[in-house]
Amino acid sequence: MRVLTRLAREDRGQSTVEYMLLISVIVIAIVAAAYIFIPSFQDGVRSLADDVKEMLDSGKIGSLGTTR
Repeated sequence: MRVLTRLAREDRGQSTVEYMLLISVIVIAIVAAAYIFIPSFQDGVRSLADDVKEMLDSGKIGSLGTTR
């Protein structure tokens, strides 16, 4: 009976380590994806900021609105 109890405890520890390894792989993948997509995200935000600035300066949204 003692052997069975000891094996059950070892299995619990093994599954915990496996879950931690799986979580660490997922976190590494998320960080790698962030490094890949951050430059394009920053370019998109800059483009959006330029568009908003142009709209606020001209008073027009596309062809709508009046000039100042």
